[in-house]
Amino acid sequence: MGFVDNKKDKPVDEKTVFRTASLSKPVFAYLVMKLMDEGLLDLDKPLYQYLERPLYEYPDYADLKGDERYKLLTARLLLSHQSGFPNWRYINRNGCLDFKFIPGKMFKYSGEGYKLLQFILEEITGKDLNSLAQEKVFLPLNMSNSSFLLEKRFDDNFAVNLRTGLRRHLEKTRTVPNAAHSLLTNTADYAKFLLAVMSGEGLNPDTFKMMLEPQVKITSENLHAPQNTDPKIHETTPLTWSLGWGRFRCSQGEALFHVGFEEGCDNYAVIFLDRGTGIVLQSVITSSEGIAPSIGKELIGDIYSPFSWLFY
Repeated sequence: MGFVDNKKDKPVDEKTVFRTASLSKPVFAYLVMKLMDEGLLDLDKPLYQYLERPLYEYPDYADLKGDERYKLLTARLLLSHQSGFPNWRYINRNGCLDFKFIPGKMFKYSGEGYKLLQFILEEITGKDLNSLAQEKVFLPLNMSNSSFLLEKRFDDNFAVNLRTGLRRHLEKTRTVPNAAHSLLTNTADYAKFLLAVMSGEGLNPDTFKMMLEPQVKITSENLHAPQNTDPKIHETTPLTWSLGWGRFRCSQGEALFHVGFEEGCDNYAVIFLDRGTGIVLQSVITSSEGIAPSIGKELIGDIYSPFSWLFY
């Protein structure tokens, strides 16, 4: 519902492409698992061992020079947000990348972790993220309106006004894909992805099982808060993180979820594994009022997703 361009009264249709923000992360995690199936990556091999030079000799990671903790990083830790990195380095006053704790010790949501794993994969394969995603994910799943780059073919049916202040931010993705937040897609394509995740399509059975397994318990009061020592927190709806997805358990069984919320967009996806149902919501917003709780409840009876933990 709504319009792609209010000035031209052009309505949203089934092919309209939206920014997904962090709904990019589960798609990237699925790509990582496919590359693992091909023998290109070991989830538990220290990532620095894939590089020809020490990590800190690469410009984007020069800040880590002198801190040997980077040698502890693995794909498993990065996908489950146990890297020890902040969400983004610009949050630090000095704008530098650093560790907040020893990798593997706890959960801390981090886009930097996903960006580093993207860099490693590109070094291993010699291909950029979008090329890998097209080859391994979008084409096999028939996601014809998806890309980690803002392509010209989307310009006439893209759910954001490029004349706004977001233009500079978005135009960067013309040439620079980002595993943590640059995926552009529509609900039909993302629904195909959710069906693949529910069935394990494209993955070896053991890999599929591994992708869904909880990796770390979450004890924070919200997505970006420090971990809490209260053993009873989230007692009603226990929260964990798997490889690429948040996970909770409720009276309807096990469920995977992810949010995609940043300036100008509000997205949410959840799949109830035991029920075999799910939903993906995409929207362009101008305020902080999330739409997912009310729509999820109305359409699939979702009264279980941890929306308060996600700032809704």
